[in-house]
Amino acid sequence: MEIITQLDDDEMRIELRGRLDAAWSNSVNKTFQDTVHGGSHRIALDLSQVTYLSSAGIRVLVILTKNLKAIGGSFRLINPSSTVSEVLKLVGFQQLLDSFVTSAIIEKPIIKDQNNIMPRRVTMAENDFDVYTLNEASIQQGLVIDKNVSVLDSSIKKTVTIPIHSDTLVIGQGVLGSANVNAEHSGELLAVSGLAITLRGDDPAHPDWMQQEAELVPEVTLYHGLKVTGKFRYLLKFGEIPETPTLRLSELAQAALEICASDTVSWVVLAETVHLIGAAAQVSPEKHLDDFFDFPAIRNHLLFTAEPAYRDDTCLIVGVIARNPNFPLAHQLRPLATGSEFFIHAHACIVPFSPVLKGFIQLPESLEKLMFTQTIRGVLHLLNDDREGVGAGESVLRRGALWCAPVDFTGEASV
Repeated sequence: MEIITQLDDDEMRIELRGRLDAAWSNSVNKTFQDTVHGGSHRIALDLSQVTYLSSAGIRVLVILTKNLKAIGGSFRLINPSSTVSEVLKLVGFQQLLDSFVTSAIIEKPIIKDQNNIMPRRVTMAENDFDVYTLNEASIQQGLVIDKNVSVLDSSIKKTVTIPIHSDTLVIGQGVLGSANVNAEHSGELLAVSGLAITLRGDDPAHPDWMQQEAELVPEVTLYHGLKVTGKFRYLLKFGEIPETPTLRLSELAQAALEICASDTVSWVVLAETVHLIGAAAQVSPEKHLDDFFDFPAIRNHLLFTAEPAYRDDTCLIVGVIARNPNFPLAHQLRPLATGSEFFIHAHACIVPFSPVLKGFIQLPESLEKLMFTQTIRGVLHLLNDDREGVGAGESVLRRGALWCAPVDFTGEASV
């Protein structure tokens, strides 16, 4: 069989020539998967030159239509051969036959949400974004939770329990729940909009999570970190058009600061990964307060991504970005790069690849879809490894969504 692909604007046209049977079904399926992974959610399949269609080939078409429907994509057949048409009629696959057209030209859908929010195209950090204004005047309120901003003192046991409502964001070191909290369980934590995820310090191989269900609102106990409440001001979509350049984490951070016209912003990113760079605690920092960062003990306390990791997956990033932050916020952030004026604290949860829907999307529904498989591949504290000659660099994302808003960390007293 011969497989020919041609991108027509944002629709991928795939022409098959030969027998679509068990011998070729895996290759055709791989082409479909690569097409979706490459960002084309609209596929036109030309079967005019297919001389034979087996059950294995039919199964590939069924899976494709279901997957595209799940991500809001579209699928159509072009000029099926008489052999293909006869087989599809015999098996009763009418939904595919109804999509038959003879022209490669179809009307593009106008993408807009239920409230008719339309985007504007904005260039920031030398990249193009589709920007949706959600709450134009929104300014979130931030709280720094830090037991001791100079030295972690094991005699200080103060913690803060936080319910994760739809307008709450939390990042730092903590645990799920509020009752009978054990400090040895604490680890990297991220939470937003009814979803809380942690990499337990006593079991780093098995990230744990809790998601809002009906009246159940997840709670987290935070030892130190950041809490933000309020509505997001903007939604930025990037990489919507196939074959557009990928974006570094620093470029997304600068775009968030620029669109919010603020020196401090919170952000949530849902994106398909090129790769991620970061570290993850392998033991609870609360259990090793005195020597956690000492050498060589740190080798056993932290796992670093010595090279790019989590390639071609999907990730949820939660964090805060600031330009030259003041104390005490500065104690919770680290420079984006050596000598940079931009500082960041960002945690990422990674799941198996799941396409991010194009156009306008809502955060709660997107998080529900993200956790549908209930599989978390890892949790990382994102870093920029810019060591000259040997560094792994920074995280790079292919396409996705970014929610952001200005944050005021002066309105509440820090703990």
